[in-house]
Amino acid sequence: MQNKTQMILDTALKMVRNMGFETVSINSLAKEVGMSKSGLFAHFHSKEKMHIMILNHAADVFTEEVFKKSFKDPRGLPRLRRIIQNWMRWYKTGEGGTCPFIAASVEYDRKPGPVKELLKKHTRSLVNTLETSIQHCIDEGHFQKNIKSQQVAFEIYSLLCAGLIYHRTLEHESIVEIFTNSFESLIQRYSN
Repeated sequence: MQNKTQMILDTALKMVRNMGFETVSINSLAKEVGMSKSGLFAHFHSKEKMHIMILNHAADVFTEEVFKKSFKDPRGLPRLRRIIQNWMRWYKTGEGGTCPFIAASVEYDRKPGPVKELLKKHTRSLVNTLETSIQHCIDEGHFQKNIKSQQVAFEIYSLLCAGLIYHRTLEHESIVEIFTNSFESLIQRYSN
C-alpha cells in the first residue's frame, strides 16, 4: 500500500509542478495513474486532503533533495552553495516544472483553510532552514558579523523565485548564468 501511495504522490507532484494545484483533481489524477476515481478517492477522501498530502510529499522530497544532500559539505558557505545548487537542480528534476510551493502560494493566496496553513508552515520551515544556513556562514566567518540572516535569506529566495519565473515563463535561455552571477554578487557583498 505504501509503494502505491508513494507512486500516486510522485505522479501528483509531477502534475502539480507542470499544471498547478487546481488542475489536479481526484479524477485527473486517477486517469494519470490508471485507477478508478473511487479507488483513488479511498487514498485521499477529498481534493483538499489530496492537496495537503501532495504539499507534505513535496516538502519531504524538497528537504531530502535540497537540504539533506548538502549536509556532507562543511558548514557555512560551502554548504550554502550546495543548497543553492541542489535547489536549482530540483527545479529541473522530474521533467522540471514550477515550484509546488510557489504554485500553491499563487493558487491559495485568497483561500483560507488547511492547505494555506500547511503552505505557510512548509514555507516558514524552508525559509528558517535557509536562514540557519546563512547564520552558519556568519558563525564560520564567511559572512560579515553585522548582517541579518533574514535579509540574506529573503534576497536568496527572491533570486531563486525570479530565476524560476525567468526560466519557466520567459523561457530565458541564459538564466543559469544570470542567476549564478546574481548569487555570486550577493555572496561577495556579504563576505568578509
